[in-house]
Amino acid sequence: MSRSRRRPPADSTRRPEAEKAFLAGLLELLTDDPGRCLGAVQLVDAEAFTIDAGAELFVAIAQAVALEAPTLADVLRIARERAGDEADGERDLLADLSAASVRNRGGYARAVDRHAQEIVKAAGKRRMIAAASVAAAVAADPGATAEEIGAAARGVADASAGMPTEQLEWEPFPVELLPDPVQSFVAEAAVALTTDPTLVALPLLASIAATIGNRRRIELWPGYQQPAILWMATVAESGSMKTPAAKKALAFIRERQRAAFTAHRAAVAEWEREQREYEKARRSGKGDADGPPEEPVAERVLVDDITIEALAPILARNPNGVLVSRDELAGWFDFDRYSGGRGGAEVARWLSCYDGEPLTVDRKLTGTLYVPEAFVSIAGGIQPAVLARAVGSRHVDNGLLQRFILAAPPKRMKEIPTGDVGFATMQAMRDMFATLEVIRPAADGSPRIVDLEHDAAAAFKAFYREHAVEQFNAGGAVAAMLAKAEAWAARLALVCHIIAQAGSDPTRGDRVALESMQAGIGLARWAAWEWRRVFDGMQRGTLEEDDAALRRWIAAQGGTATPRDVARGLAKYRAPGAAEAALARLARGGAARWEAQPTGGRPADAVRLR
Repeated sequence: MSRSRRRPPADSTRRPEAEKAFLAGLLELLTDDPGRCLGAVQLVDAEAFTIDAGAELFVAIAQAVALEAPTLADVLRIARERAGDEADGERDLLADLSAASVRNRGGYARAVDRHAQEIVKAAGKRRMIAAASVAAAVAADPGATAEEIGAAARGVADASAGMPTEQLEWEPFPVELLPDPVQSFVAEAAVALTTDPTLVALPLLASIAATIGNRRRIELWPGYQQPAILWMATVAESGSMKTPAAKKALAFIRERQRAAFTAHRAAVAEWEREQREYEKARRSGKGDADGPPEEPVAERVLVDDITIEALAPILARNPNGVLVSRDELAGWFDFDRYSGGRGGAEVARWLSCYDGEPLTVDRKLTGTLYVPEAFVSIAGGIQPAVLARAVGSRHVDNGLLQRFILAAPPKRMKEIPTGDVGFATMQAMRDMFATLEVIRPAADGSPRIVDLEHDAAAAFKAFYREHAVEQFNAGGAVAAMLAKAEAWAARLALVCHIIAQAGSDPTRGDRVALESMQAGIGLARWAAWEWRRVFDGMQRGTLEEDDAALRRWIAAQGGTATPRDVARGLAKYRAPGAAEAALARLARGGAARWEAQPTGGRPADAVRLR
């Protein structure tokens, strides 16, 4: 049958990559999970697509999903039947998307609902733009009647009302991407604690990264390397089991720190004995020509409440790096606490630690302390409302928050923990950490560079190109986060590679294999989505708090206020348009209504609380 060709709308340059990812996910789900495929198909109208071949393939998939055992061959057959001799575009696109699904197994399927919402949103935006264009033309026509202008305005309102509001949904942490024994430990610990696996996985991955530390780096291509540094933050209310989950995850690195302190106490006792003998010999004129014995230094792998000035000497004595573990990260974000209000310099030094860069601290008493490579991973928890207050806009603008992998799993009802991690899994984890602890750096003490197998390099380059489009099309804080998510994929791939080497696959070679790279990419995709979801919740929560404070202020003024009143009375609304936007938000939410002031003036220039 023949079909009409549609001209792509003006904003279509932003859509094809998301649409192709959506179609690739549908093709994957078609044979793996037809029910979920059908659910995604029902969200989208074929007219939402900006590429004709994509729209035709979508219709073919929609028809094939109803078959008892749908296959890709069914999709191609239906596309041919629909398009006759014009099916070349669909056939080529089908081949490309099938190959993409194979390369990125599971990745597109997990994101298919997200892409569906993006396509629906784009279609709604185009409808609104079209309605606005019609309204503008009517308004510009001198002969237009009041009824025609009103109808055009109602058309814009109807199109706007039809636009879906973006609601980012929770996606479960992809435990299946973790190599064993970590995968088994995370799953078993979550069941034992009756909590979400995310609360175990994030601090555990940070502790593994810290144990690898300054002994390995991954090289994606010549000159582009990433360290084994991860900053993780679990966002959950008090009583959500995030602290017990973190304790379980960090038990191995804490055991190592306890053992190091025990060994240090014994070494100090021996040093004190040698010191006494040295002093006795020196007083008797038989002092050792080599001088006094050297005081032992405690090995540090774990620190908690610490400033950069206190951290620098620890890193100087422990070049492999440390894990900063904070049960509550709110205090860590308060950089002015120890710096007399000069927290900006403190933040800048922490930011340099994220990439393992040199750290220089000038101290009055001990002089300048220089750490060539500061390796610091972070694991901590924080409550949602506290996160919004602690971070504010300051630590978004400076890029600090964008360096954290954030996760806020849905709240669960507390249950009595049952059982524990199995003995075999615990022993495998201890063995893995014991292996990680004896990894050696290069001969000169610098990190050994780990490069990629050919297919792993190809997978990362494909991810890099696709991710670059997504990052380019994003804006603000999300764009800054996506710039970091590219590094998350590499760092997580390195961590997964080392886990496999030290745990489930000791025969694995030194080069990062495709399996580890796919795991890193999949984990990074999940982390980027979850960061956006958490950040969106932060913004909504902040707006809700701001609106509640604004309502209280208006009530104190008698229940009525103009934008000018708000801008004059509250400093945060003095930016042009800020007060009017805040009052409009109250009106849209039903908390207030616009009305004309009794003294005259333009209509709807004040709000009255309902």
